[in-house]
Amino acid sequence: MRHGTYILLLILTIIDGSHATEGSCTLELNGGLEHITQSADLMLGGIMQISIIPSRLFANKFINNVFKCDDIENNALHSALSILSGGEETVPNYSCDQKNVVAFIGHLMSSPSLSIAEITGLYGYPQISYGAMDPVLSNNIRFPSFYHTVPYERAQYKVIVLILKHFGWTWVGILSADEESSEWSSMELYRAMTQNGICVAFHEVIYDLSYYFKILVESQDKMKKISSKIKKIGCDVIIILGNSLGLSMINGVHFEDFLRRKVLILPSLFIMRNLQGSHVLSHSLQISLHRREIPGLKDYLLAVNRYLKNAHFITPGGESVYVGEKENIPAKYDLLNTFISNETEQIKQVGYFSDDDQQFVINDSEIHWDPRFIQNPESVCTKSCLPGYRKVLIEGRPRCCYYCTPCPVGEISNQSDMERCWKCPEDQWSNDRRDTCIPRSVEFLSYGDSLGISLLLIAGMFCIFTALILGIFINYKDTAIVKANNQNLSFILLLSLILSFLCPLLFIGRPTQISCLLRQVAFGNIFTVAVSSVLGKTITVVLAFRATKPHRLLRRWLGRHFSIFVLMICSSIEVIICVFWLSLSPPFPEYNTEVEVGKIILQCNEGSAIAFYLAIGYVGFLAGLSFIVAFLARKLPDTFNEAQYITFSMLLFCSVWISFIPAYLSTKGKYMVAVEVFAIWSSSAGLLGCIFIPKCYIILLRPELNVKGNLIFQCEPKK
Repeated sequence: MRHGTYILLLILTIIDGSHATEGSCTLELNGGLEHITQSADLMLGGIMQISIIPSRLFANKFINNVFKCDDIENNALHSALSILSGGEETVPNYSCDQKNVVAFIGHLMSSPSLSIAEITGLYGYPQISYGAMDPVLSNNIRFPSFYHTVPYERAQYKVIVLILKHFGWTWVGILSADEESSEWSSMELYRAMTQNGICVAFHEVIYDLSYYFKILVESQDKMKKISSKIKKIGCDVIIILGNSLGLSMINGVHFEDFLRRKVLILPSLFIMRNLQGSHVLSHSLQISLHRREIPGLKDYLLAVNRYLKNAHFITPGGESVYVGEKENIPAKYDLLNTFISNETEQIKQVGYFSDDDQQFVINDSEIHWDPRFIQNPESVCTKSCLPGYRKVLIEGRPRCCYYCTPCPVGEISNQSDMERCWKCPEDQWSNDRRDTCIPRSVEFLSYGDSLGISLLLIAGMFCIFTALILGIFINYKDTAIVKANNQNLSFILLLSLILSFLCPLLFIGRPTQISCLLRQVAFGNIFTVAVSSVLGKTITVVLAFRATKPHRLLRRWLGRHFSIFVLMICSSIEVIICVFWLSLSPPFPEYNTEVEVGKIILQCNEGSAIAFYLAIGYVGFLAGLSFIVAFLARKLPDTFNEAQYITFSMLLFCSVWISFIPAYLSTKGKYMVAVEVFAIWSSSAGLLGCIFIPKCYIILLRPELNVKGNLIFQCEPKK
């Protein structure tokens, strides 16, 4: 085996002497760097052409080139220069030994690798890293000869976020070491967490042990403040960023006790040996670079620099090996759980992540949590808002801190922690828990419910009763009392009252296009005819008692057609109003979802409100005019004088419709229709009772009064 060409291992994974076999390389450490080495057969981060020299020759000749320094970066830099110089003293740009150095392998950590890369890049020596993950090293201009075999650091942030989201941890703290790479890492991790809705409860920097030795008293106070602050925040999950050297102080008395009751998440390459034995890392989760055996790797080592650029090859064992300049190496991580079993610290794989096929698996049942956690730990600023509630952010606090408020009526949230409630469709409504939209019940005054049946029975009774009175008047049409009170108008009035009692039937039942068109129009015209008949009868009474001289002009207007003329004129105005109403903006059925909670009111929209109030207002105008005329004629001879009865009937009519307005506006749904029906029947019954019941009493019970001799007219005295 030729000894002239070989590779110098600056920081190499060390072979455990107890497992060494003949022909393998065996190194002995001289420099106090045990905490950054691991036992293995061989870990090489690239493809290179080398000759393997006997282990004893390698150890005796080069192990003394690893120097012990207080600062690990200075140590790495000093070692690199010493190897290049070849002597005990480092002499830049000079080589005191006849060495053929072709490449450097290492360092495990980023900061020493950066120091070494500044030197190796100047001389063009390839540096192959198997652990450095700082993205700064991907700068090909600054580090043209640096190659890495592991993904850069931001790849593991994706895994950290996946872990936090898997367990629902949204309130997480960060402890980082006082070093440049940790500072950059914390900023990148903070950005990744906030983009995924995870809040950073705190971020504290822990200085390394050497710093605290310099200011021991001040450091104790600072550590107390940091630990006290973390305890008050109430965060159960803490992410540790940095190496174990920089975080040595978490093994101190101020942190060890309460950190053991937290869930710690450790990044890859976090060397735990400095913290072992204290149980600080017990029940923690560590993201570790995927480890596997690579059979046949030694046969693939070809030391040619140009082949190292973005190389990818597959060993006979089927393992892919990547060596690259840029961030194109797929990430593969194992998720490890540290726990105490039989007073011994154990490490167990509980999950893995693969960037190749986007697999992320966690076996929850295999994780050993701290005994104080009965189930999976929770780390949230506020408990989750259940379905039916929404989050309301607290001003001045992170987004993860909020309070829960129920969704408004008609809106739902069907998932936990929703920031807004969703409005149900028009035909649906929220249930009592506000987590599901349910169909609204459609409500209208139907023939099937008890109210509708009651109104039908009442309508039938009034119609039958009015029809009986009409029959009585027809049967006694030649009697004095029927003739004296305008026989024709009495018949028209009774017929209109029968129709008015039947008119509310258009208000009962499912509103349709036809029923909505006929409902108010029929009501308005029928009542106009009825009130016009009353007005005609009233005017007839007044004119009859004023025109006592047969040849006076006023007497001529008292023909049989005068009252019909008044009726036609008054009714035609209402007809004209309704024609314009139906032509311009007719009524139509509509679904009203705003009137009553959880219900759809099927009702008739009156179309033009102006036309509606104009039609109804005109009926009121005629009723008021009839009342005034009848009131003026109330003192005329009263044997057959209807003026007093008409006055009372119009007073009742107006009172009903005046009281109808507030009652109508204060009710909702089908009860609004019932109120209007009641007003129609009340006013119709008032006309029927006040005008026709007294006459029926005379016709049926006092027939002796129903004779022509009882007609008394007060005539003017002769001069």
